[in-house]
Amino acid sequence: MVFSGAEIRNSLAGVWQIFKGNPQGLRGFDLSIAGFWRSFLIVVPLMIPYLLVSKAQLQIAISEFPGAENLELQAFYWVEAGRLLLDWVAFPVVLAVLARPLGLTRHYVGFIVVRNWSELLAAIPLLAAALLYGIGVVGLDGFTFVSLVATGIALYLRFRVARVALEASVSFALGIVIFDMALSTVISLGFSRLVSLG
Repeated sequence: MVFSGAEIRNSLAGVWQIFKGNPQGLRGFDLSIAGFWRSFLIVVPLMIPYLLVSKAQLQIAISEFPGAENLELQAFYWVEAGRLLLDWVAFPVVLAVLARPLGLTRHYVGFIVVRNWSELLAAIPLLAAALLYGIGVVGLDGFTFVSLVATGIALYLRFRVARVALEASVSFALGIVIFDMALSTVISLGFSRLVSLG
C-alpha cells in the first residue's frame, strides 16, 4: 500500500488545519524526500473527480454548442487525462527551477507535499458540482455557480498553503497562486486546442 491509513488521515487533517490558517497543520505531513515523491501519486485518485468534472463539462458543451457531439469520446478522455498529468507536474518542475532565485529552497519540498495533498480536499466541491449536474439536481446555471464557488475555495486553499508552507507574505503567496493558475490555464488552452484539432 502506497499510503497508510494514518498518513491519509494525518495529511488531510493537516490540509484542513492549514485551510483554517493554522501552521500546526504542517505536522500532519511526511515532509521527507520519500514523502515528497510519494505525494505525486495522489494524482491517481484525483483522476476520478477530474474526469467526472470533464464529463459534465463535455455534456454542457454538447448541449450548448453545435458540433460538439462529434468529439471522439475516447480521445477526449485521453487528452483530459494527459492534461491533468502535465498540469500535475508542470508547476513543481517550474518552481524547482525558480526555487533558488526566489529564495524558496528551504521550503520547496514541504510546500509541494502540502500542495499535492491539498488537491484532494480541493477536488471535493468540484466533484460535488459534477455529481449534482450528472444526476440532474442542478442545471447548467447551478453547475456553473457551484463550480465557481468550488474554484474560489480551491484558490483560497492554495493561498493558505503558500502562506503557511512557504512562510510567505500575502503578496508573495498571491503571486504564487496567480502563477500556478496562469500555468494551468496555458496548459488547459493548449490541450483544448489539441481536442479541437482532433
